Amino acid sequence: MRRRSGFFPLLSVALLFPLSSASAARAAVEPAVPAEWLTPAEVASFEATPTYEETLAFIRRVEAAQPTVKLDFYGASAAGRPMPVVIVSAERAFTAEAARALNKPILLVLNGIHAGEIDGKDATLLLLRDLALGELPGLLDAATILFLPIYNVDGHERVSPWNRPNQDGPVRGMGFRTTADGHDLNRDFLKLETPEARHLVALFNAWQPHLVIDDHVTNGVDHDWVITWAVPEAPQLPSAVAGWVQAAMPPILFEVEQRGHRQGPYVSLVDGQDPEKGFETLAGEPRYSTGYFPLRNRPVILVETHSHKPYRERVLANRDFLEATIRQLGATGLALRSAIASAALATVMKGQRTAPPSTIAVTYEKDEPDEFRVPFYDWSLAPSIVSANPVTIYENARVREAIVPWYHRLKVAKSLPRPRGYIVLPGWPAIEERLAAHGLKTVRLASAIETEVETTRLADPRFASSTYQGLTGVSATARRAVERRAIPAGALWVPADQPDFEVAVQLLEPEAADSVLSWGLVSALFEDKEYIDIPKLDELAKRQLEDPAVRAEWEKALADPAFAGDPAARYRWWYRRTPYWDEQIELFPVFRLLEPLPSGG
Repeated sequence: MRRRSGFFPLLSVALLFPLSSASAARAAVEPAVPAEWLTPAEVASFEATPTYEETLAFIRRVEAAQPTVKLDFYGASAAGRPMPVVIVSAERAFTAEAARALNKPILLVLNGIHAGEIDGKDATLLLLRDLALGELPGLLDAATILFLPIYNVDGHERVSPWNRPNQDGPVRGMGFRTTADGHDLNRDFLKLETPEARHLVALFNAWQPHLVIDDHVTNGVDHDWVITWAVPEAPQLPSAVAGWVQAAMPPILFEVEQRGHRQGPYVSLVDGQDPEKGFETLAGEPRYSTGYFPLRNRPVILVETHSHKPYRERVLANRDFLEATIRQLGATGLALRSAIASAALATVMKGQRTAPPSTIAVTYEKDEPDEFRVPFYDWSLAPSIVSANPVTIYENARVREAIVPWYHRLKVAKSLPRPRGYIVLPGWPAIEERLAAHGLKTVRLASAIETEVETTRLADPRFASSTYQGLTGVSATARRAVERRAIPAGALWVPADQPDFEVAVQLLEPEAADSVLSWGLVSALFEDKEYIDIPKLDELAKRQLEDPAVRAEWEKALADPAFAGDPAARYRWWYRRTPYWDEQIELFPVFRLLEPLPSGG
């Protein structure tokens, strides 16, 4: 049974305005722009996007003409390029402290995380130009805005017309998807492997924006929408904040439609050969912007312009989406700030020493779908020369609407009792550095303590057959036990009574998709560091076999032919039963405390 969701009011928006995507011009007449204020993309008739230096030069012209705009830099890329941020503030609150002191929301706009998908940058330059010319009355009063015109600055300069095979323009070339050393920044929000991601999260920590927009361009399926979107929902997003999103999105989408841009949710087909099986619009894991910012009680809007539409259409649609969102944020910013504060307080209260038991979400899975009317372009199957398999061919400009399943909600797949906090054993900098970079509150134990903890031992590790993002992922079977253990001085205490505790959960619970274990950042814990000679082990085994219980256990193990024929497995079976075995092998270096941390640490 398909259910109607809280987002069902959005479904009617596209039906109210049956506009053709060929009508890229806005419904309102655009004011004439003086030639000297045309953006570089406009000068090039949208056949090109400006280089890094040309982009900064245009922004500096805006900065000189408009005192409410400031160009700043928040770090350097792996290749050493300064990473620009454009701050727009009616009050000229150009520092994080000044902006946070104002009674207005802060918006963060990410452009060019995949530098070939650069529509958002040129849309941003259009908005900044209009601000400089005084064409956007009231917009400055809506919010303090942080525009990142180019996030992936190194990929941005690797320009080629061949970088995006499935994208219509800019025809003279666009940047490349990844950083100089091959990292995809939209897989790095939680693990923070790159300097770019670390600088971005530091910027977020300082400014604490209330809403994030992440601009992209689609791949794959062909349809009549020029701009698509995705937003996380409850339970992945705190319910109070999800309520704001549900109320705010319809007016934004209404305005976008009024401006002449057909829109709909982001389409990722369930079956690439059969659009009628439905599509997904899911927020995903915290490696993505859409999965990370909800951990910090923030809404995020993923914008995906449609790659098969001409570049000019896409940029104008992106620009109008940004403007509509800024205006809506100005109208409802107080409600959003209140929802975020409520969600943060709820997380803190659940983690307090005297709080009643509750659970944490570790993983999510796809929930039941709703139905959605999608204006696909007509499709058929044809044999592929390359693969010899059937491939979907679309006839653009011939719309074939279909009402199909729409998967847009996630539900909790695995939950655990909420701990009062985590203890990270000393000597694991890969863990400590990430906790610090995300701005989590931690306390280093000044002296050793002894307390009851929940330990996790990781059995049967399964390593990925190839690297991903330069790392070798791993999964394992987590076996938890309650033990009384001595905790050494220097261990790190991560308390649960802090607003961003869900970030710690996703890093420190081994089963989480983007945990330090899953990314292979602590794989040394699976490695034997010492060994015992076979003759010595045989000696010990003979003695132990005098115990009938051990002999029975050994004979049971030998009944498995695979085990009996595996010398390494037999060796390990006996080694584990000697006092020489290193008990820290397979011991996850993070303990859960289900009771408050004893005093004295």
